[in-house]
Amino acid sequence: MSGFSRARVEKIIRNAGAFRVSGDAINQLNEILTDYSTNLAKYAVGIAQHSGRKTVKESDIKLAAEK
Repeated sequence: MSGFSRARVEKIIRNAGAFRVSGDAINQLNEILTDYSTNLAKYAVGIAQHSGRKTVKESDIKLAAEK
């Protein structure tokens, strides 16, 4: 799975205050973010299905994130 763009992940780290960012740090955070967001999305899909819907709504994502 490709995950997010390297530039976007690097920007997240830089916005957190880093002046320099290693390629390994970008790859590691990208992997963690991809895993987390995939699990969150799967949980949100389950919430939507439990509600009898095929469409995932913003409220499903919020509820999944609060889990």
